[in-house]
Amino acid sequence: MLAMLPLVLHAQEDDDTTVQKQPKNPTEQKRIQDYGLHLTAGLDLLYDDNVYRVDDRVENPKDDLIVTPSLEATYGMPVGRHDILLRGKIGYDRFVSEGQRSKLRLDTEAKANIRFGATCLITPRAAYRQQRADYGDINSATENLQKFATVGADFTCERPGLFPVASYERDTTRNAAQFDYADQTSDTFMGGVGYSKPSLGTLTAYYERVNSKRDTLGIENRINSYGLRFQRSVSPITQIDADIRWLDVNSDSAAVGGYDGLGWKVSLSTTAIPRLKLTATTERAIINDSLIASGFAIDTSYRIQGEFSISELTSAGLYAEWDRRKFRQDAALRPYSITADRNRRFGAMLTRKLSDRFDLMLDAQHYIRRTDTSVSNYSGTQVTLGAALHF
Repeated sequence: MLAMLPLVLHAQEDDDTTVQKQPKNPTEQKRIQDYGLHLTAGLDLLYDDNVYRVDDRVENPKDDLIVTPSLEATYGMPVGRHDILLRGKIGYDRFVSEGQRSKLRLDTEAKANIRFGATCLITPRAAYRQQRADYGDINSATENLQKFATVGADFTCERPGLFPVASYERDTTRNAAQFDYADQTSDTFMGGVGYSKPSLGTLTAYYERVNSKRDTLGIENRINSYGLRFQRSVSPITQIDADIRWLDVNSDSAAVGGYDGLGWKVSLSTTAIPRLKLTATTERAIINDSLIASGFAIDTSYRIQGEFSISELTSAGLYAEWDRRKFRQDAALRPYSITADRNRRFGAMLTRKLSDRFDLMLDAQHYIRRTDTSVSNYSGTQVTLGAALHF
């Protein structure tokens, strides 16, 4: 999610001198920067040595260069105590050799922060995104343009002591005709009670319900989550975020079955070593929107990352990810032989700020996928060189 929009800076006259009030904290400074119109022109050059995700142990992978020019605009404005943010990004993925893969890319969002009372906030939002599907998802040499739409709202009255939280979100996913079995509409409802104390942090107990319908297959999956979320700055240099929940998942299809067990998302970050930020994250979640499974996937992932500030203008990073999915599906609805897979990804990043307006980025990563049946195994390397010009 995007950060909340800025409060207004006012100039005041004091003994014939104009004094600008300073924002109270870094979050306030970020909100102020988001006001007004901002444009960013970008160009990414991505080299992928296995664009069709074939098993490179038995086939010769096809490599290609993908050129993606893009333009992004953001506009933020205050309306009394409230804020409005609009964001839109358009790009085009141009495959130099495999031209039939070229697709238009869109990413848009509208959001408002409506404040009332002393601390209460309602945030209605809407978003739309479209992009080509990765062959690692569709496992077929055909094209799929995915379209995602979201509408929803969040509510909170965060303050010291007890406060309520609630949210609603409706997500739709649409695919090309040959992949319409994965078309999905999901409704997510959440309500809970939070407790905040400076010496403790913020603790939130909540209940969440997700209803996911796949009309083409005629089934619905339901997820009931009973969770506890904890956020705290253990020290000025260490932050912990933990979300532990009990998952109760069931489906209209008896063959898909259900799942009862723990889910979690835990992240620990520290800057105990000067100029180096270390982050470790682990998560177990239910993934409904999978182009492989007709039901859902139980996804367990781990990530470690280090970001080093070489100078004020240059930073570098390394990361490693491990991911395991177990698929619950009905072969009568969507035949597929894979019941589980493992994914690994190792990467390095380098960013350089050449000026206040111009940035360069280099990202290299190696990915490996292995399935329990050795069907649709693949691996490959991607290298991206990106440039961004800010106006």
